Amino acid sequence: MTTPKPSLRSYWLAGVFFLIPALICLTLYSYFKKQLPERLTNQIQLSGSLAAQDFKRTVEKNVQSLRDIAQRIEETEGLYFDYWKDDAQRLLIQNESLEFVEFINNNGIIEEVVPLNENKAVKGLDIKNLDWRYEDWRNMGNAHEINISQWTSLTQGGFSFLIDVPVFYNGEFQGTITGGMDFNDEFNRLSSYLGDYSIKIEDEQGTRFYDFNNYDLAQKDPEYIFETNLVLDADQNESWSFNLTFANPDVVADSSRVANYALICGIFLSLAIGLLKFLHSKSRRATRIALEANQNLMILNREFQQQTEIAQNAVEAKASFLSNMSHEIRTPLNAIVGIADLMETDPEKAEDPRYKALLRENSRKLLGLINDLLRMDKLESGSSGIYSVEFSPVSVIANVTSFNRKAIEEKGLKFIVDVQTKAKNYVNGDRSKFEQIVGNILLNAIKFTQSGNITLTYSEHEQGEQLYVAISIKDTGIGIPKDKIDTIFDRFTQLDSGIRKKHSGGGLGLAISGKLVQLLGGNIEVMSEEGTGSEFIIHLAFNGLHKKEEIHLSSKILADLPPLDVLIVDDNKLNIIILSELLKRLGLHSDSAKNGLEAVQKCQTKTYDLIFMDVHMPEMDGFEATRKIKEDHPDVVVLGLSADTTSLSISEGLESGMDNYLTKPIDKTKLLAILREKFQKPPSRTAI
Repeated sequence: MTTPKPSLRSYWLAGVFFLIPALICLTLYSYFKKQLPERLTNQIQLSGSLAAQDFKRTVEKNVQSLRDIAQRIEETEGLYFDYWKDDAQRLLIQNESLEFVEFINNNGIIEEVVPLNENKAVKGLDIKNLDWRYEDWRNMGNAHEINISQWTSLTQGGFSFLIDVPVFYNGEFQGTITGGMDFNDEFNRLSSYLGDYSIKIEDEQGTRFYDFNNYDLAQKDPEYIFETNLVLDADQNESWSFNLTFANPDVVADSSRVANYALICGIFLSLAIGLLKFLHSKSRRATRIALEANQNLMILNREFQQQTEIAQNAVEAKASFLSNMSHEIRTPLNAIVGIADLMETDPEKAEDPRYKALLRENSRKLLGLINDLLRMDKLESGSSGIYSVEFSPVSVIANVTSFNRKAIEEKGLKFIVDVQTKAKNYVNGDRSKFEQIVGNILLNAIKFTQSGNITLTYSEHEQGEQLYVAISIKDTGIGIPKDKIDTIFDRFTQLDSGIRKKHSGGGLGLAISGKLVQLLGGNIEVMSEEGTGSEFIIHLAFNGLHKKEEIHLSSKILADLPPLDVLIVDDNKLNIIILSELLKRLGLHSDSAKNGLEAVQKCQTKTYDLIFMDVHMPEMDGFEATRKIKEDHPDVVVLGLSADTTSLSISEGLESGMDNYLTKPIDKTKLLAILREKFQKPPSRTAI
């Protein structure tokens, strides 16, 4: 049987389907080429402006540390002078740009320098002998203004900027607290996010002291160079020249080349669309003929019936899961849309707490389903890693049981918790995944148990530096049919499904738990009898076994802390409860906020002395919230608080203005040390 020839209409339609996409591609290409110079200019100006601000803030932050020492001396009328070197030692540890701190008296003589060993050559140096130095130093000091020198070759060797902060008390100029600073390391960290750009910074004498990505080899077109002056002290004539441009000298040509390639691909794609339309028209005519031949294939199809039935089982399981998941997602989504419509049509209902509660409840259900889907996808793709932190397994068990006890008791069930150890061992492992495994199995027991009790038994034994734990979760629920026990950890598998299913949920909890246990190198045993109940036994092993001395809060510690206004910012209610209880034992009462935006709003209505700031939160993260709070309240102590222990997160937290960074779970010893450092009452001083 020959294939019929295509009609004239088929050629005409194919031509139309080619021309329309081709014209669209040409229009976009023309627009891109026209906008390219403006887009690159805007890009370089925006990037340069933001980078210049970051560089300037870095310098100002270091200058402020010297200003703090000078202010303490001034506020105490010189009494603090005996202690400034201790503060200088601390600043040298905290500020990587600071190389040394010295005190120059009002006669221009360097009296003290920290550290001394590396800088002995300058102690006692009279800067009046340095023509380029003394006049600026004296004029800016008498004017009570900060002075920043040019990039200077030091007497003790090396190069540095000299930053003078004047000290006044008793109505007289007493000298300056002077720091030697080299910002290269901090500038390099800021520049690490600007890999596509080159940067150069020169002082007022034209000396280049910072170069990133070899500025001399970057592109030279002035249209794509950002230039500005960084004015850092009161002398407007003394400023740094900041220049930023694209590191790629052929950036314009490369961008145009990408557009050319895109146009070529677009033309070929248009041609392919036209060709596909032509083939489609041709195939439609052939289909009518193929239908007649299809009858002859029915005999062959019967031979594949057995293979089809095998594949059908897997398809049905997947279809059942998708149907159930569609229902589970649509149910809270329909409720949210319906309530929103009611609140829109009747503004008074927008303030009804019942509607707000329903919105929150259904939003949480929807978020939980989506999170389970994302976790499952991440686990199956192999992109879920193990993040090792220090934690106590028995403490995690206590947290999980405490968090779920109310839900169990509200169903009228008896909750029995048997912890068969008195030791509080600490290990290194993935605390979050361990908590999720136990929580998912316990939630599964709650869901399928309507009466009776749920028993959680925890035991552990030590072997060298390893801790072997076993968690048994036993319920008196509906049980699992014997033919389904081997499949309960498979995705797309649920005990009840279809339109008559009795239990809500996506059915991914056990699948996720099974994957997580495998990821942690453990195993799960399941014993169940339909109609009687089930028991899940989780076996895991953790490395790095060690013990920690318990912290006891003495009355002396409590007495050393003044009354403080404290704010806890965390999107996890359990974390807020645990931290607030710890603070109560210290005699401190706290407010709470569930995200960074709410924390910023609370700080606008109340002044806090201490803020515990989580990092990863919805609406506004902890880094951005810290920056905004510090803008209006620079003296508030902000302690970062997160399970994210990467050096990048810690560095970003400190750069955002956090005074310190604590990791979860909280180390009580470190917390108390920080509170003593920041808030311990100073010893009384007798006036002379």
